Amino acid sequence: MVEAENFRGSTGQAQVTAQSPPMDSERPAEPGGAARPAVARGHETRGRPRIRQDDEILDAALHAFAAQGYDAMSLRSLNAQLGLSHGTISQRFGTKERLYFSAIDRGFATFVEDIDARRRHLLGAIDPADDVADLRATIRAFLGAAHQRPELGRMMNQEGLAATPRLAYIIDSVMLPIFGVVGDLLGRLRADGRIRPVTTRGLFFLVGHGAEAPFTLTALSHAFDGVDGPLDPEQHADDMTDLIVRGITYLDTDAPEGATAALRLRAGPPPPVGPTPLLDALRRP
Repeated sequence: MVEAENFRGSTGQAQVTAQSPPMDSERPAEPGGAARPAVARGHETRGRPRIRQDDEILDAALHAFAAQGYDAMSLRSLNAQLGLSHGTISQRFGTKERLYFSAIDRGFATFVEDIDARRRHLLGAIDPADDVADLRATIRAFLGAAHQRPELGRMMNQEGLAATPRLAYIIDSVMLPIFGVVGDLLGRLRADGRIRPVTTRGLFFLVGHGAEAPFTLTALSHAFDGVDGPLDPEQHADDMTDLIVRGITYLDTDAPEGATAALRLRAGPPPPVGPTPLLDALRRP
Protein backbone atom coordinates (compact mmCIF):
# COMPACT_ATOMS: atom_id res chain seq x y z
CA MET A 1 0.00 0.00 0.00
CA VAL A 2 2.80 2.43 0.85
CA GLU A 3 4.92 1.93 -2.24
CA ALA A 4 8.62 2.76 -1.96
CA GLU A 5 8.58 3.70 -5.64
CA ASN A 6 6.47 6.72 -4.76
CA PHE A 7 9.49 8.10 -2.97
CA ARG A 8 12.10 7.67 -5.71
CA GLY A 9 13.73 10.67 -7.32
CA SER A 10 15.29 11.08 -10.73
CA THR A 11 18.44 9.26 -9.65
CA GLY A 12 16.46 6.09 -8.87
CA GLN A 13 17.59 6.24 -5.24
CA ALA A 14 14.80 5.88 -2.71
CA GLN A 15 13.98 9.21 -1.15
CA VAL A 16 11.04 11.21 0.08
CA THR A 17 9.11 13.18 -2.48
CA ALA A 18 11.04 16.08 -3.90
CA GLN A 19 9.51 19.00 -2.06
CA SER A 20 11.68 22.07 -1.53
CA PRO A 21 12.60 22.51 2.13
CA PRO A 22 11.39 25.75 3.68
CA MET A 23 14.61 27.72 3.91
CA ASP A 24 16.18 30.70 2.17
CA SER A 25 18.80 28.84 0.16
CA GLU A 26 18.39 25.66 -1.81
CA ARG A 27 19.25 22.47 -0.02
CA PRO A 28 22.35 20.79 -1.53
CA ALA A 29 22.11 17.64 -3.58
CA GLU A 30 21.99 14.39 -1.64
CA PRO A 31 25.59 13.87 -0.46
CA GLY A 32 27.27 10.99 -2.19
CA GLY A 33 30.89 11.95 -2.68
CA ALA A 34 33.82 10.27 -1.07
CA ALA A 35 34.22 10.99 2.59
CA ARG A 36 37.04 13.35 3.49
CA PRO A 37 39.31 12.58 6.41
CA ALA A 38 39.05 14.70 9.49
CA VAL A 39 41.59 17.50 9.68
CA ALA A 40 42.34 16.94 13.34
CA ARG A 41 41.92 14.03 15.68
CA GLY A 42 38.84 14.03 17.88
CA HIS A 43 38.64 12.78 21.42
CA GLU A 44 37.14 9.44 20.34
CA THR A 45 40.34 7.89 18.97
CA ARG A 46 44.09 8.24 18.98
CA GLY A 47 46.41 7.76 16.06
CA ARG A 48 45.02 8.17 12.56
CA PRO A 49 42.07 10.57 12.11
CA ARG A 50 38.64 9.01 11.82
CA ILE A 51 37.03 8.72 8.39
CA ARG A 52 33.24 8.80 8.42
CA GLN A 53 30.99 8.07 5.47
CA ASP A 54 28.18 10.51 4.77
CA ASP A 55 25.53 7.96 5.74
CA GLU A 56 27.22 7.46 9.12
CA ILE A 57 27.11 11.19 9.77
CA LEU A 58 23.48 11.50 8.69
CA ASP A 59 22.40 8.59 10.90
CA ALA A 60 24.26 10.05 13.88
CA ALA A 61 22.77 13.48 13.19
CA LEU A 62 19.24 12.05 13.09
CA HIS A 63 19.78 10.40 16.47
CA ALA A 64 21.16 13.64 17.88
CA PHE A 65 18.28 15.77 16.57
CA ALA A 66 15.77 13.25 17.93
CA ALA A 67 17.41 13.07 21.37
CA GLN A 68 18.25 16.74 21.88
CA GLY A 69 15.86 18.66 19.65
CA TYR A 70 16.82 20.90 16.77
CA ASP A 71 17.80 23.97 18.77
CA ALA A 72 19.91 22.13 21.36
CA MET A 73 21.71 19.89 18.89
CA SER A 74 25.31 21.08 18.40
CA LEU A 75 27.43 20.46 15.31
CA ARG A 76 30.56 20.84 17.41
CA SER A 77 29.36 18.13 19.80
CA LEU A 78 28.39 15.85 16.93
CA ASN A 79 31.82 16.27 15.35
CA ALA A 80 33.44 15.38 18.67
CA GLN A 81 31.14 12.38 19.13
CA LEU A 82 32.18 11.05 15.72
CA GLY A 83 35.87 11.77 16.24
CA LEU A 84 35.94 14.49 13.57
CA SER A 85 37.44 17.95 13.59
CA HIS A 86 35.05 20.69 14.63
CA GLY A 87 34.45 21.91 11.06
CA THR A 88 34.16 18.62 9.18
CA ILE A 89 30.36 18.29 9.15
CA SER A 90 29.88 21.90 8.10
CA GLN A 91 32.36 21.39 5.26
CA ARG A 92 30.36 18.44 3.95
CA PHE A 93 26.76 19.49 4.60
CA GLY A 94 26.80 23.24 5.16
CA THR A 95 24.54 24.64 7.85
CA LYS A 96 22.81 22.75 10.64
CA GLU A 97 19.53 23.30 8.77
CA ARG A 98 20.87 21.61 5.66
CA LEU A 99 22.23 18.73 7.74
CA TYR A 100 18.78 18.34 9.33
CA PHE A 101 16.95 18.07 6.02
CA SER A 102 19.55 15.66 4.60
CA ALA A 103 19.20 13.48 7.70
CA ILE A 104 15.40 13.60 7.48
CA ASP A 105 15.47 12.64 3.80
CA ARG A 106 17.71 9.65 4.42
CA GLY A 107 15.90 8.52 7.58
CA PHE A 108 12.39 8.56 6.16
CA ALA A 109 13.45 7.14 2.78
CA THR A 110 14.92 4.03 4.42
CA PHE A 111 11.93 3.85 6.77
CA VAL A 112 9.40 3.85 3.92
CA GLU A 113 11.47 1.28 1.99
CA ASP A 114 11.47 -0.98 5.05
CA ILE A 115 7.70 -0.65 5.47
CA ASP A 116 7.12 -1.47 1.82
CA ALA A 117 9.40 -4.53 1.88
CA ARG A 118 7.77 -5.88 5.05
CA ARG A 119 4.26 -5.26 3.71
CA ARG A 120 5.02 -7.03 0.43
CA HIS A 121 6.45 -10.00 2.32
CA LEU A 122 3.35 -10.29 4.51
CA LEU A 123 0.91 -9.97 1.62
CA GLY A 124 2.86 -12.53 -0.39
CA ALA A 125 1.73 -15.21 2.05
CA ILE A 126 -1.98 -14.32 1.61
CA ASP A 127 -3.93 -15.52 -1.40
CA PRO A 128 -6.06 -13.72 -2.25
CA ALA A 129 -5.13 -10.52 -0.39
CA ASP A 130 -7.96 -8.04 0.16
CA ASP A 131 -8.14 -4.56 1.68
CA VAL A 132 -8.43 -5.83 5.25
CA ALA A 133 -5.34 -7.98 4.73
CA ASP A 134 -3.59 -4.95 3.24
CA LEU A 135 -4.52 -2.84 6.26
CA ARG A 136 -3.26 -5.51 8.64
CA ALA A 137 -0.02 -5.97 6.70
CA THR A 138 0.59 -2.21 6.57
CA ILE A 139 0.10 -1.72 10.31
CA ARG A 140 2.35 -4.67 11.12
CA ALA A 141 4.98 -3.50 8.64
CA PHE A 142 4.92 0.00 10.11
CA LEU A 143 5.46 -1.29 13.64
CA GLY A 144 8.30 -3.57 12.55
CA ALA A 145 10.05 -0.70 10.77
CA ALA A 146 9.39 1.68 13.66
CA HIS A 147 11.13 -0.69 16.06
CA GLN A 148 14.23 -0.53 13.84
CA ARG A 149 14.17 3.29 13.60
CA PRO A 150 12.84 4.59 16.96
CA GLU A 151 14.69 7.87 16.44
CA LEU A 152 12.09 8.83 13.81
CA GLY A 153 9.27 8.39 16.30
CA ARG A 154 11.17 10.46 18.86
CA MET A 155 11.76 13.10 16.22
CA MET A 156 8.04 13.30 15.46
CA ASN A 157 7.25 13.57 19.18
CA GLN A 158 9.39 16.71 19.27
CA GLU A 159 8.56 18.26 15.91
CA GLY A 160 4.83 17.65 16.34
CA LEU A 161 4.64 20.09 19.26
CA ALA A 162 4.83 23.26 17.17
CA ALA A 163 4.06 24.42 13.64
CA THR A 164 7.54 25.00 12.22
CA PRO A 165 9.03 24.92 8.71
CA ARG A 166 10.68 21.63 9.71
CA LEU A 167 7.35 20.01 10.55
CA ALA A 168 5.83 21.43 7.37
CA TYR A 169 8.60 19.81 5.33
CA ILE A 170 8.05 16.41 6.96
CA ILE A 171 4.29 16.66 6.46
CA ASP A 172 4.51 17.75 2.83
CA SER A 173 7.24 15.38 1.69
CA VAL A 174 6.49 12.30 3.78
CA MET A 175 3.23 12.30 5.68
CA LEU A 176 0.74 13.60 3.10
CA PRO A 177 1.65 11.01 0.44
CA ILE A 178 1.25 8.25 3.03
CA PHE A 179 -1.99 9.76 4.37
CA GLY A 180 -3.41 9.78 0.86
CA VAL A 181 -2.75 6.09 0.29
CA VAL A 182 -3.98 5.01 3.73
CA GLY A 183 -6.98 7.33 3.48
CA ASP A 184 -8.03 5.74 0.18
CA LEU A 185 -7.77 2.28 1.76
CA LEU A 186 -9.86 3.29 4.76
CA GLY A 187 -12.38 4.94 2.45
CA ARG A 188 -12.89 1.74 0.48
CA LEU A 189 -13.26 -0.29 3.66
CA ARG A 190 -15.79 2.17 5.09
CA ALA A 191 -17.76 2.20 1.84
CA ASP A 192 -17.88 -1.60 1.91
CA GLY A 193 -19.14 -1.54 5.50
CA ARG A 194 -16.13 -3.53 6.71
CA ILE A 195 -14.69 -1.10 9.27
CA ARG A 196 -16.02 1.30 11.83
CA PRO A 197 -15.94 5.04 11.00
CA VAL A 198 -12.26 5.45 11.91
CA THR A 199 -10.45 8.45 10.45
CA THR A 200 -6.96 8.59 9.00
CA ARG A 201 -5.95 10.82 11.90
CA GLY A 202 -7.37 8.38 14.41
CA LEU A 203 -5.58 5.40 12.91
CA PHE A 204 -2.29 7.33 12.61
CA PHE A 205 -2.20 8.31 16.26
CA LEU A 206 -3.47 4.93 17.38
CA VAL A 207 -0.60 3.18 15.58
CA GLY A 208 2.15 5.78 15.37
CA HIS A 209 1.83 7.27 18.85
CA GLY A 210 0.10 4.43 20.64
CA ALA A 211 1.27 1.00 19.57
CA GLU A 212 4.68 2.38 18.60
CA ALA A 213 5.24 4.14 21.94
CA PRO A 214 7.17 1.35 23.74
CA PHE A 215 9.83 1.58 21.00
CA THR A 216 10.32 5.34 21.43
CA LEU A 217 9.56 5.84 25.15
CA THR A 218 11.88 3.07 26.23
CA ALA A 219 12.48 4.26 29.80
CA LEU A 220 8.74 4.42 30.45
CA SER A 221 8.25 1.04 28.78
CA HIS A 222 10.84 -0.53 31.08
CA ALA A 223 8.69 0.49 34.06
CA PHE A 224 6.27 -2.26 33.03
CA ASP A 225 8.91 -5.00 33.12
CA GLY A 226 7.99 -5.87 36.70
CA VAL A 227 4.37 -6.42 35.64
CA ASP A 228 4.62 -7.83 32.12
CA GLY A 229 8.22 -8.96 31.88
CA PRO A 230 10.67 -7.53 29.33
CA LEU A 231 9.18 -6.24 26.10
CA ASP A 232 9.19 -8.67 23.18
CA PRO A 233 9.07 -6.25 20.21
CA GLU A 234 7.87 -8.80 17.67
CA GLN A 235 5.14 -10.15 19.93
CA HIS A 236 4.11 -6.61 20.85
CA ALA A 237 3.82 -5.67 17.17
CA ASP A 238 1.78 -8.81 16.45
CA ASP A 239 -0.53 -8.24 19.41
CA MET A 240 -1.09 -4.53 18.73
CA THR A 241 -1.77 -5.16 15.05
CA ASP A 242 -4.35 -7.80 15.91
CA LEU A 243 -5.94 -5.61 18.58
CA ILE A 244 -6.22 -2.59 16.28
CA VAL A 245 -7.55 -4.49 13.27
CA ARG A 246 -10.07 -6.41 15.36
CA GLY A 247 -11.14 -3.17 17.04
CA ILE A 248 -11.90 -1.24 13.88
CA THR A 249 -13.37 -4.01 11.72
CA TYR A 250 -16.99 -5.09 11.97
CA LEU A 251 -17.95 -8.62 12.79
CA ASP A 252 -20.69 -10.16 10.71
CA THR A 253 -23.07 -9.78 13.64
CA ASP A 254 -22.54 -6.05 14.19
CA ALA A 255 -22.01 -4.67 10.68
CA PRO A 256 -24.17 -1.59 10.06
CA GLU A 257 -27.21 -1.88 7.82
CA GLY A 258 -27.43 1.77 6.75
CA ALA A 259 -25.52 5.01 6.53
CA THR A 260 -26.75 6.18 9.95
CA ALA A 261 -26.09 2.91 11.75
CA ALA A 262 -22.63 4.03 12.83
CA LEU A 263 -24.22 6.79 14.90
CA ARG A 264 -26.06 4.19 16.97
CA LEU A 265 -22.72 2.87 18.15
CA ARG A 266 -22.26 6.12 20.03
CA ALA A 267 -25.84 6.55 21.19
CA GLY A 268 -26.73 6.94 24.83
CA PRO A 269 -24.89 8.54 27.75
CA PRO A 270 -21.89 6.73 29.25
CA PRO A 271 -22.62 4.63 32.32
CA PRO A 272 -21.86 6.25 35.69
CA VAL A 273 -18.42 5.54 37.10
CA GLY A 274 -18.54 3.93 40.51
CA PRO A 275 -15.80 2.71 42.83
CA THR A 276 -13.25 0.54 41.06
CA PRO A 277 -9.99 -1.11 42.18
CA LEU A 278 -8.06 1.26 39.92
CA LEU A 279 -9.65 4.40 41.40
CA ASP A 280 -9.19 3.03 44.92
CA ALA A 281 -5.49 2.44 44.21
CA LEU A 282 -5.04 5.99 42.91
CA ARG A 283 -6.70 7.43 46.01
CA ARG A 284 -4.38 5.65 48.42
CA PRO A 285 -1.99 7.97 50.27
